[in-house]
Amino acid sequence: MKLIIKYIFIFSIRKNFKILNLILLFNFIFVQLNAQTLCEGTAAAYTYSFNQCDNNPWVLVFEDDFEGNSLDLSKWSIISGIARDPFFEIQKAWHKAENISVGNGILKIISKKETLLNQCCDIWVDGSTHTICSDYDYSTGEIWTKKEFPFGKIEARIKIPKGMGFFPAFWLWGGDPVYNEIDIFEFLENDFCKHKMNVIFDYDGDGERSHCPTNYNGPDFSLSYHIFTLIWDSNKIEWYVDGTLKRTDYRRYTQLGQATGCNINAYTPYVLNTIFPVNTMAIILNTAIQNGLYTPNSTTPFPSQMEVDWVRYYKRSSCDNISITNASQFALSDDIFNVIIGNNVSINCNYTVRSIQQLKIIAKNETYLGPGFNTEVGAVFEVETDTNICN
Repeated sequence: MKLIIKYIFIFSIRKNFKILNLILLFNFIFVQLNAQTLCEGTAAAYTYSFNQCDNNPWVLVFEDDFEGNSLDLSKWSIISGIARDPFFEIQKAWHKAENISVGNGILKIISKKETLLNQCCDIWVDGSTHTICSDYDYSTGEIWTKKEFPFGKIEARIKIPKGMGFFPAFWLWGGDPVYNEIDIFEFLENDFCKHKMNVIFDYDGDGERSHCPTNYNGPDFSLSYHIFTLIWDSNKIEWYVDGTLKRTDYRRYTQLGQATGCNINAYTPYVLNTIFPVNTMAIILNTAIQNGLYTPNSTTPFPSQMEVDWVRYYKRSSCDNISITNASQFALSDDIFNVIIGNNVSINCNYTVRSIQQLKIIAKNETYLGPGFNTEVGAVFEVETDTNICN
């Protein structure tokens, strides 16, 4: 910090800057200090004029209340083998479908102490696939939504397990085209009253990802259920616990390090927070087993489970009338959760939901599907009428 001030001071003398120039330069220092305090990478950004506030109502698009006696595999994928960390620097456990249980309206991600010898799986490491074989002392579980989600509100009601070595997490991840992740919570290092809220993003796509974690201290989250909510908009991320705001991140700041309002003005320089994920991401629930200093010990209760009452995703929508007369008006993605929301929805053209795709239509009044509408075998297609949406 002293070097920066000294450099600017000498530069100002040589160029005979006026007081205004010095003020602007020290404002720049303030921005840098503020950004460092928030652990955000920054870049100068000019842009076009637009209003970045979205006050449209939230519409419930995706939910799972875990009714029935098994996981809904049209919504979720179960991870088997090694989820990540092939060199076991932070965690080590074998992931099994048998450790995922649904019953009485509760999803249980179960962690067990069991000896599993010479378990092998293929995992992507340093740009190529490697076969990793090892013995394991523990098994656990992890599930991902089959489709990724864009900006929206994600929340779940969860009770975490408690014991040395447990590492429960509720998070979002998307790996293409660049690494991006938001951790709604991570409990680790044998602390079940403090959880980490983290943002991870590879801004320039060079493979080097930046982290910006913040911790929240609260009650013992293993004693009862709590609602964890993330609101992820195009310019703001908010973390809530039981409806109370715990952290806010912004994508753009003024040159003074302040959050921007609704109006973004063309040709105006802004400070861009480069640790701000913008790509679609899957919703993930898991319990890892820590390795190293916080490995489970004789006090760790096995089996234990993270319990999830429900998971929900909401999207903002103005709920206008939607009329699709050409399939290109709403091209379906193979990877993203496709949803059309409107007062009245009409698809009157040759339109096919392919076998690997999913489409959900939510209408306030009615949905019309013309004779050219088709779904292939294996596609997931839902139509919902809800007179209460968009009020």
